[in-house]
Amino acid sequence: MNKKVQQNITTLHKDISFNGKLIGDERIIISGQMEGNLQTSQDLTIEKSGIVKADIKSSNLVLSGILVGNIDSKGVVTITKSGRMIGDIKSENIIINAGAQYKGTILTKASSKLNSPNKESPRKNSRLKTKR
Repeated sequence: MNKKVQQNITTLHKDISFNGKLIGDERIIISGQMEGNLQTSQDLTIEKSGIVKADIKSSNLVLSGILVGNIDSKGVVTITKSGRMIGDIKSENIIINAGAQYKGTILTKASSKLNSPNKESPRKNSRLKTKR
């Protein structure tokens, strides 16, 4: 028995401009302009025509447009070749395609483990001696 799962999608079309706080539990696609805060437990796509000035919390994120703001993602952040971003990214995995433009700081789960205050740097404990 095949069951189709209906997925709710919220779309801000390219002729729509939104200013404020957008919170939801469904997939969001932005082709227009948005400024404020955006939070979804699902995936977010900012299309090539999309211009967003916002701090974002989402599952996976695909950026093909312009984003000025910070991302906090539980999944994968992908910046496509047409994507441009200024801001910080915190995510499990990050993909920046050739041609994409990005300026900011990246923090992944792996990098946060490396910088954990409970772990000492391997250099501090190194007893390697060299001949002079």
